[in-house]
Amino acid sequence: MSELIIKEDPSQYPVPEEGLHSAVLVDAVDVGTVDTPWGPKQKVSLIFELQAMDEEGRHFIVGKRFTRSLNEKAALRKFLEKWRSAKYSPAELAEGVDLENFIGMSATLFIVHNETDERIYANIESVLPYKDPKSGEVAYFALKSSGEYTRVKEREGYKEPKEYADSHKSDQAA
Repeated sequence: MSELIIKEDPSQYPVPEEGLHSAVLVDAVDVGTVDTPWGPKQKVSLIFELQAMDEEGRHFIVGKRFTRSLNEKAALRKFLEKWRSAKYSPAELAEGVDLENFIGMSATLFIVHNETDERIYANIESVLPYKDPKSGEVAYFALKSSGEYTRVKEREGYKEPKEYADSHKSDQAA
């Protein structure tokens, strides 16, 4: 084996400090079907860019994955209702909630650290509406993204979840 093989240590990527952080939603990702201990579930991820930056001047990116459900007990529904400071009406639920409409929306995130043997993860514990520091009023679109983040569906080689799953099925059959 060559002595020039260099591996990145995944435990050393920067994580934001624990606590409250101002953030902007920069992506809503359809993850597709994921195997869980309770069987296959449709999942989505909400990706936020924090206003806080790492040592290299890049904004921290954090995400939270949810089962794709707006049932009254669903984590996604509870998260969205906290964030918007209002429960969904039956009419809104019947119409459906388009997560794309949340992109660009400001939030205050409570970040906690979870440690494993390999590394420390920064997880979104909770969300609150963002309040303008000067007025104290909720300001849903006050913060702007830096533009550093590229949405998953805009990345080169992106495949829709079904297309990705189908391509992996054919790879496994070969």
